Amino acid sequence: MSSIFLRLSEVRKRRHLSQRALAAMAGIRPDTVSELERGVSKGIQFETLARLCAALDVTPGDLFELRLDAIDQHEMPVLGGADEDEILRARLGTEQRIVDGASFVAELMREVTTDRGPAGEAPEAMESRPEPEESSALAGQSA
Repeated sequence: MSSIFLRLSEVRKRRHLSQRALAAMAGIRPDTVSELERGVSKGIQFETLARLCAALDVTPGDLFELRLDAIDQHEMPVLGGADEDEILRARLGTEQRIVDGASFVAELMREVTTDRGPAGEAPEAMESRPEPEESSALAGQSA
């Protein structure tokens, strides 16, 4: 499980401020700074966070640290790897061809033109259709 830690003490010390000085600059009680730094407090109000950030001239992200436990430090699988098709076939239990995202539209268009023709007509209707003729107005124009 991941944990979020407040780095207030570290940031405050880098600025060479005491807890009391920081509290006075932020307009909060010194006890609040002490409790936050010792981890006694289980939360922080947005107003308090905003005041501390303004006093220290930092963003909220500068005051927090996300620590990952060993269970969270696994690698996510990368799609598109060389063995992706093999992994998918094994998981799906199939030997059929798998179309990836890059060729999906081309594959779809191939199936559509094979099954129905380019205009959505059945192949037999395409055979009897006359070829389109150029318009006489367009025939005389040059590009």
